[in-house]
Amino acid sequence: MSIKPVICHVAVCDVCGTAYGSDRADECVIHSTTGEAAVDLVHADPEWLVTADRRVICLVGDPAHQAALDAMLPPAPAAMYDGQLPLALDLGQSD
Repeated sequence: MSIKPVICHVAVCDVCGTAYGSDRADECVIHSTTGEAAVDLVHADPEWLVTADRRVICLVGDPAHQAALDAMLPPAPAAMYDGQLPLALDLGQSD
């Protein structure tokens, strides 16, 4: 039996470092032959997220993962209603 080096790709969460396909550090993970194949595997799993910039995030419900998800959201829009004038306060100025 001969031994040869083989290059494989493993998707890993950008937040916590968990490898896709494992629940524990000593568990075997899912290996792919290309980076694209690894992303395709993760993309099909509803418990993982692949972002437009190819970040991989497992959807664990902890503050660090929530912060990573919140950072991807656009800022909340200012509350404006039809006909509302912007509120301009001149605090500290006297006439």
